[in-house]
Amino acid sequence: MNRIEKALCKINRSDLGLEIGPCHSGIAPKRDGFNVDILDHASKEDLLIKYKNSSVNLQNIENVDYIWNGQPLSELIGTLGKYDYIIASHVIEHITDPISFFIECEKLLKPDGILSLIVPDKRYHFDYFRWPSSTGDVLDAYINKKIRHSPGTVFDFCANFARMGENTAWSKGDSYENVSFIHNVELAHKLLIRAQESDEYLDVHSWRFTPSSFKLILHDLNKLGIIKLSEICSFDTAGCEFHITLGKHTNAVQAEDRLILAKAAMNEMINQ
Repeated sequence: MNRIEKALCKINRSDLGLEIGPCHSGIAPKRDGFNVDILDHASKEDLLIKYKNSSVNLQNIENVDYIWNGQPLSELIGTLGKYDYIIASHVIEHITDPISFFIECEKLLKPDGILSLIVPDKRYHFDYFRWPSSTGDVLDAYINKKIRHSPGTVFDFCANFARMGENTAWSKGDSYENVSFIHNVELAHKLLIRAQESDEYLDVHSWRFTPSSFKLILHDLNKLGIIKLSEICSFDTAGCEFHITLGKHTNAVQAEDRLILAKAAMNEMINQ
């Protein structure tokens, strides 16, 4: 299965869905017949301007139904239990508060709705030198109602930004002899000061996951009763990303023992 087929493995084309940007490379585009609303950080007109000098195929940019400025998704959409599915590709790592994101998706999904996620595996892209996020990290963001990435997170993102040769994303099995930093501490310091002195939102990867570390967080949040989304199916890392589909405890996969998940997450880091 290719990455699109994995993301759509539990989705019916005729069902009503919501895809959360970027709309220039959609998993379920309207032009292919999907009955889908599109949510992005800007309008189609603004996205055309943003990407006009990039390698993005501008013809793929579709009309944006909802422009997201950080408000709760349920407030922006205005209707609860509306969607059969939500797709978010390379989104969760940017979110300031993942738990609130999961809760908002729950509100928007029908009782048997699903959330299809494509998540970068931190071992195989520019977050290589950063340790995986933990349940405690996402709990802190939720409890503190985090709406911007912290100055320290901005510093770490810049100071540890890595590449393999000339590439900022690679695949399992590549030699790590050519891994190097792209930026320096001086630039990271400038961004640190900028994050401290301004209310500006700086878009960085706040969260880093491997497949097992992500499942461990989901396990804990379900055990704590904070979220009701758990795994329906998943696909291990291919290239620099993994796929996982979540449902509202409908046909969910039996959660693995926490110790097994913790050991698996550690082994993923040791054997990277």
